[in-house]
Amino acid sequence: MPPPEGCPDRPPGPRRRPRTARHEGHPLAVRPLLRRAVRLLGATALTLAATLTTAGPAHADFGADYHDPYTATRPLTRPDTRSCTVEVMHDREFRNGYGSPPDTPYTATLTPPADCAGPWSAVVLDLHGEVAGRQFDRIFSVRIGGVQVLLSSTPEPSKDGIAWNVERDVTRYAPLLAAGPQPFSLDLANVTDATYTGVYRITASLTFYTTSDRWPAARTADRLLTTGPFSLTQAAPTATRDLTFPQNLERLTAEVYTRGGGACEEFAYASAPDAFVSANPSLGACGKGPFRELRLSVDGRVAGAVWPYPVIYTGGWDPLLWRPVPGIFAFDLPAYRLDLTPYVGLLLDGRPHTVGITVNASEAQSNDVWTGQMNLFADTDHGAARTTGQLTDHRVAPEAAVTTTLADHGGGSGDWTVTAARHDRARGWVQTSHGRITTEVRDDLAFRSAQQLRDGGNDVALHDATDLTRSTATSGGGPHRTTTVHEGEPLDVTYRVTRDAAGNTDQQTAMDLGYHREATAATGGHVTECTTVDHTLRPTAHRHDGDRTVRTGSSTEDYRGTGPDGPYHRTIGTVDGWPVP
Repeated sequence: MPPPEGCPDRPPGPRRRPRTARHEGHPLAVRPLLRRAVRLLGATALTLAATLTTAGPAHADFGADYHDPYTATRPLTRPDTRSCTVEVMHDREFRNGYGSPPDTPYTATLTPPADCAGPWSAVVLDLHGEVAGRQFDRIFSVRIGGVQVLLSSTPEPSKDGIAWNVERDVTRYAPLLAAGPQPFSLDLANVTDATYTGVYRITASLTFYTTSDRWPAARTADRLLTTGPFSLTQAAPTATRDLTFPQNLERLTAEVYTRGGGACEEFAYASAPDAFVSANPSLGACGKGPFRELRLSVDGRVAGAVWPYPVIYTGGWDPLLWRPVPGIFAFDLPAYRLDLTPYVGLLLDGRPHTVGITVNASEAQSNDVWTGQMNLFADTDHGAARTTGQLTDHRVAPEAAVTTTLADHGGGSGDWTVTAARHDRARGWVQTSHGRITTEVRDDLAFRSAQQLRDGGNDVALHDATDLTRSTATSGGGPHRTTTVHEGEPLDVTYRVTRDAAGNTDQQTAMDLGYHREATAATGGHVTECTTVDHTLRPTAHRHDGDRTVRTGSSTEDYRGTGPDGPYHRTIGTVDGWPVP
């Protein structure tokens, strides 16, 4: 059966932002990486950062203050039912994550409220943070019952101080909460000293929403399993965990939280091919190229791949870019979801099975690592104690097909284009109490990075584009059902530093980030549900030192969405840290 058409009521316009000729054939970013490398590698990296005027976090540069972080993205739609809020952490300070003892992670016990007993229509995690002074952006994680439910980062503060909020729909983790009190942890490793004075203070609460006719109990998995935290490096690129699955398993979905950290891997999307790095050692450029994939495996068999979004935090490239609008996903990093249902037939024997995750490439410089956690959502057959099944078709590549073209112009200048692709298919059936259910999962993924480097890293242009299509088709036990998700993830960067004979330095940075998503569900070939997101962010920053001092920045963010809650559209603009009409 052919896949259903896209959203019938989608507003006119492109599904994904078209590529613009302005950046075609351009892109890299070695020197902007080095701003972060300075703080990680110390004095050995200082010579590599000579082109930058802001090697490290600073006060707001627009003055002593700027507007609290805010965004055009759609807020969560919350049920209008009776609710109960449980505050699990109040105004907790994160000052020194490496002290003796460290002040992280913060741990407590989360007890669902008896006055709002489950099942719930929704459960929402709310965080409120405050910080003042001078500080780097910091990554932090929230876990409930050992299961990761949020991966986030902090803003860099102004001297006078800022406050920010994060809301996270954690309804899908309700099976943990329904089991009773659970350990809660928030892990934020901060460092303070005479220079970096910012202390992060965070309050966390969960709100439990009861049900009504309009807001029925949310459908969630029957059981959650997790691999626990993983850490992947060039020396140890694979992590595994043995898990035992329910013997009446019917469907299985994985979600992966992950992010690259360290002097290079935080900026992996802007890395150079190894051949260019080897030919130009004086540049100090990061290698392994710009493509990263994390491959999931079941008993050693590759079962799917995650291509991480190029999240840029509030200290990335130039902090002025992100004051006050954070980069896309910077405060709520994605949890990448993969349908593993075709493999269910391999997991029903009651024995432990090895679930693994591997990164395709990573740098070996100080602190370079991919960290995260994998959660598995298991749906069981409520009408049978055991199910049976079989994987009948497995055409999943052991790794993506990657090609690299490189033109090294000498003198630290070069052009390269890196492409990657996957066209995977897996099919399997499960015999259940309501019939034999056959599931086919297809992934068609494409990546392209065109980069240009000139003037020893002082002139950089980068154009990355990722296009992902993932579909699941299910037959048996009723009409044919399909779900399809299209995602487009463009990133354009231009970065230029110049110096004149008088010693004046001028630095200009411009970015164009995007996230575009269309998700459809269909039954019998008729679309039954459709949601869309078109999110763009265009920040700029300008610094000048010498005959005059310039610190200026601006941004325009546009967010459009459609779905069951109706259409949504908001555009915001900022100049020098403050909103403009």
